[in-house]
Amino acid sequence: MKPRRGRCVRPSVPENEPKHFMKAILPSPIHVKQIRIPDEFITRFGNELKNVATIAVPDGCVWEMELKKCDEHVFFCNRWQEFVEYYSIGYGCYLSFKYEGNSKFRVIIFDATSVEICYPFKTPSTNEEPNTKYHNPRKRSKVETSESCGKKAKSLSKDASTRAEDAAKEFNTNNPYFCSKITIRKYAYVPSDFALKYLKLNVPIKLQNSHGEQQEVFCILPDSRSSYMRISKGFSKFQRNNNLSPGDYCVFELIKKKPVVLKVTMFRAVDYCD
Repeated sequence: MKPRRGRCVRPSVPENEPKHFMKAILPSPIHVKQIRIPDEFITRFGNELKNVATIAVPDGCVWEMELKKCDEHVFFCNRWQEFVEYYSIGYGCYLSFKYEGNSKFRVIIFDATSVEICYPFKTPSTNEEPNTKYHNPRKRSKVETSESCGKKAKSLSKDASTRAEDAAKEFNTNNPYFCSKITIRKYAYVPSDFALKYLKLNVPIKLQNSHGEQQEVFCILPDSRSSYMRISKGFSKFQRNNNLSPGDYCVFELIKKKPVVLKVTMFRAVDYCD
């Protein structure tokens, strides 16, 4: 990749040159499709970068990512959207990149609470080399492709989500309640029998977490023929503030009718990882 014009690019980089940079995920649709590498990093290392970079994640997956130059800026693109969706990276998350030379990066992903996420796949042993996986009965190469690794990770993530669902099904209370799965869509499904009996359109209700904190939300009908509802307006904020991710399950318990207050008991898939 050619150096940026108008800025000094050093012909050689000292061994002790800082090689980390951080990227925060902002509330912009652009960050779903691509993300810009800091200009100062490009000044230092741009002459080393190829058209395709690799990003190694602590779960052992290695992602190939196209580097795109636009004007004077350089972006991770191509598979970036797949990467974002796979790790449920959203607004408020941030990523710590370390450059290891030869267009190779390592990344650590932090959620909106500044805690490192629970990755979908774990390496079998902490004594193995990074990105090394050995699975009997057949041998694996030291670095698996992101596609094959991704299939395993999705399977394990699904198992954790299934265990979260099973735990939610064991929830018991004398109050009316329903259970809903968290998806990539920014709403929660409300069964028709509960919706018709307790909820009204365009009337605010309160969602209350285990700490007693409340968030105002509203219900909508998906279409005029539907009897079920969606908790929609305000739900994305509740989801973000309570660190809910796709694959989690929530039990919504009616604890007050006027105004409606639903206590939300959360069963996060991350708590049911092996």
